Amino acid sequence: MKFGVFLNQYYTPDGDFEVTNLYEQVELAESVGFDSVSIGERHVHDDGVAEPLTTLAALAAQTDRLELATMAMLPALYNPLHLAEKVVMVDRLSNGRMRFGAAIGYRERELTPFGVSMEDRVPMFMESLALLKRLWTEESVTHDGDHWSFDDVFISPRPANGMPVWIGGHADIAIKRAAYRGDAWIASASSTTENLERQIGVYEDAIEEFGMDRSENDVILMRDCFVADSYKEARDTIEPYLLELYRMYARWGQTYMDEHEVEVDYDELAEKFVLGSPDECIERLRTYRDLGVDHVVVRVQFPGQPQETTLECLERFGDEVIPAFS
Repeated sequence: MKFGVFLNQYYTPDGDFEVTNLYEQVELAESVGFDSVSIGERHVHDDGVAEPLTTLAALAAQTDRLELATMAMLPALYNPLHLAEKVVMVDRLSNGRMRFGAAIGYRERELTPFGVSMEDRVPMFMESLALLKRLWTEESVTHDGDHWSFDDVFISPRPANGMPVWIGGHADIAIKRAAYRGDAWIASASSTTENLERQIGVYEDAIEEFGMDRSENDVILMRDCFVADSYKEARDTIEPYLLELYRMYARWGQTYMDEHEVEVDYDELAEKFVLGSPDECIERLRTYRDLGVDHVVVRVQFPGQPQETTLECLERFGDEVIPAFS
């Protein structure tokens, strides 16, 4: 099983987070054995966010081995030709380490400023993704679609070794879309263990239906995580920052929460976290491995959380958790 880090991208009014803090984090992550780092896409956020492709381009220069991924971008928001060029440049800067993670988006406030309606987001996602894959592989692309039209266009250079596409989604139709359209499925961070077992079954059935090789199509799971001497210490350290993140999700109308509910209950969310001593974290992660998860991406820094605590957790995860899966 592979391990990655889902990097914090949120500024906070009273926090000391700056995007350049990620340099130290990724250098440490690479040195202690992580396989990847990834960052999401956000817009129209009061306190500020790090833009993913610019950030990954900078992180490419700080690392030698780590896969660099968007998890996930919203391709409907972009001209596909321009987006294809920008993603490839990160790939070239990193000597072929870029992975393109994509999703349809759920927050209307992020979509409408770009002229994308909630109704159009799925067809625009599908059309854009098809165009991106053609632009990354074909010498010339002509396309007359519902949302974009191109006549004999191309990008140069193209990806060094192909462009793996990771697709996120929670509903069965989205999981099947990931199987058919992508190289990996990004499982929802909201999935319980029971949900995940059923959803992996949907993904694997779709892989088989489409005549594809399961060993070449990964299940990627994001989990909020903190490693300490005990569960109590981990929870006490991380809970204030973790719950603030989930309050943000609630205000934004996260699909698995009531969009009008801004108070969140830690105990209701706890099954979706990997918290505690190294042994407790290993036990939880083994459950995911046994279900069929290929790549766990842990988020260990939350809005407002100090850099020092983040680095301590990364180092401990690398030294005491990852070796159990070697």
